[in-house]
Amino acid sequence: MEVVLIGSGNIATVLGCLLQQNCHRISQVYSRNPAHAAILAAQLQAVAISDLPLLNRNADLYILAVTDDALPEIAAQLSLENALVIHTAGSVSKEILKNASTRYGVLWPMKMIRKTMKTIQPVTMVIDGNSENVIQRIETIARQFTETVTIADDHLRSKMHMLAAVTSNFTNHLYQLAADYCEQEKIDFSLFYPIIEETAIRIQGTHPKGVQAGPAVRGDTQTLETHQQLLKKYPQLAQLYKVISSSIRLSFDPTGAGLTENDKKN
Repeated sequence: MEVVLIGSGNIATVLGCLLQQNCHRISQVYSRNPAHAAILAAQLQAVAISDLPLLNRNADLYILAVTDDALPEIAAQLSLENALVIHTAGSVSKEILKNASTRYGVLWPMKMIRKTMKTIQPVTMVIDGNSENVIQRIETIARQFTETVTIADDHLRSKMHMLAAVTSNFTNHLYQLAADYCEQEKIDFSLFYPIIEETAIRIQGTHPKGVQAGPAVRGDTQTLETHQQLLKKYPQLAQLYKVISSSIRLSFDPTGAGLTENDKKN
């Protein structure tokens, strides 16, 4: 299969390398930044271009792996007849490609991807297309990366994109704040790796509510107040602690029993 990459960032780099490893040929790499296009093209033994009119129009697959903001402008400049054209965005409608080709869709890797990755496993590939035949073709491509492939239309995929932020970006932000706290308080953050890993493993076989523990679950007001005192110098983490503790408690007891009046206000 001959592939043209439109984009030269994290997703374009990793998907391009993996496709090449699966014996597909990357013929061109496009980027508005000629230097970026040249770097990835050299890596993939492809031709670098920085003008869309120079696109090879005989490729089998065109992958738009660019920022969400750049997608409308680039898609509007494409006219590829019957070629398969896909974008990799989780929150952008597939219909943005409707004038680019008669065959279009989405292949969104639900993962935080970085250029240095040699593989994207484990990953869920979320796909869609403008016809059953297109969906089947995109699914065949997706299964070269992972066995975990699901079909989701624009509306469902937007919900999944939001939940990806909650389950990954939000939790990682909490890890960041915890790591910052550890640095300031001279605590080794790696000591928490086992409990982080255990929780991630357990929720794969149990509803997360069944895994939840801690003072908010128990309604342990004294411990909650002690924790708040320990966070006085860290207002950002303290605020999140209040809000999340309140949410946890209300999940187990809608009356909010066990929360302080201050917690209930947050």
